This record gives sequence, structure tokens and C-alpha cells, in this order.
Amino acid sequence: MSAVRAAILMQQPEVETMSFEAAVAELDSLIERLEAGSIALDDAIAAYERGAALARHCEALLDRTERRVNALVVGGDGSVREAPLQIGEPAPAEGGLFAPDAGRAARPRARQVDPDDVPF
Repeated sequence: MSAVRAAILMQQPEVETMSFEAAVAELDSLIERLEAGSIALDDAIAAYERGAALARHCEALLDRTERRVNALVVGGDGSVREAPLQIGEPAPAEGGLFAPDAGRAARPRARQVDPDDVPF
């Protein structure tokens, strides 16, 4: 194992414990290094593997956050309340202007990231 690869594996925190922002920042850094083409093949493979893990982690965090988001629903009497956002399901019966599906088709579910389809 090369010194650079060892540094990549030893100095980086576990992916599962990283915040979304930290994971995206590290992923951006890895992409820049890979695009520069100035690292050895073994190091590039290690960086790619780490990048794929970071991309999966970011997708999981976004998916979890999406499930927690609430939609504002305006009732017929003008009252506003929060309701769990139901992606792909019709708006609540009392839906109004700010209901999740008001004025647009239901948003399709985000596609799963294929580790072999990472854009770097």
C-alpha cells in the first residue's frame, strides 16, 4: 500500500459519521485530485472507492432528510398546518396553494446511486 493511499485511509473519518457538508466537501476534493490526474493508480483507486462510499452516504442522508420534511398545508378556512410530506401520493383533502402537489405532478423518487456510475 502506497503512502498516499495509507494517508487517505488513515486520516479520514469513517464515512458513516460524517455530516452531509463534510462528505460533499471531501468528495469535491477527491474529484479535483482525480481530475488532475497527478496521483498513482493505486491511490486513484483508493480515492475512487472512498468517493463512491461518500456518494452513497450523501444519498442516504438526503433520503433520510427528505422523509423528515414537512409540507405546509393551507386549509379551506385559511389556516396553515404542517403535515408529513407524502412524495408520490395525492395532496391531503384540504390541500391548497402550498400543498405538496399543488399545481404540479408528483415528483418522481430519486434514483439510487450505482457505485459504478459515480461521475468521477
